[in-house]
Amino acid sequence: AYQRSSPAWAPAEREVARRAATDGSVWLFSSSEAIANLRALMPDQSWQQARAVATHPRIAQAARKAGFGVVCESRPLLGDVVASIESLQ
Repeated sequence: AYQRSSPAWAPAEREVARRAATDGSVWLFSSSEAIANLRALMPDQSWQQARAVATHPRIAQAARKAGFGVVCESRPLLGDVVASIESLQ
């Protein structure tokens, strides 16, 4: 059976995500739920310096609403995702 749940992060995982919000990392989102979980796990984090690639317009909208500074939309095909990530470099 398929089941969705919010992850439980250890402090070290939160620290990695905190650094990735400002260090030029590119976040890849294929689910609006993933963005909602990230916001729930790190409610006080600013995402203004963060960059994201989203594989659907609604996911991109959720990333913008979360405050991601740069959001690139991509079709969910490997070549397109790679090209989107490379365009952010």
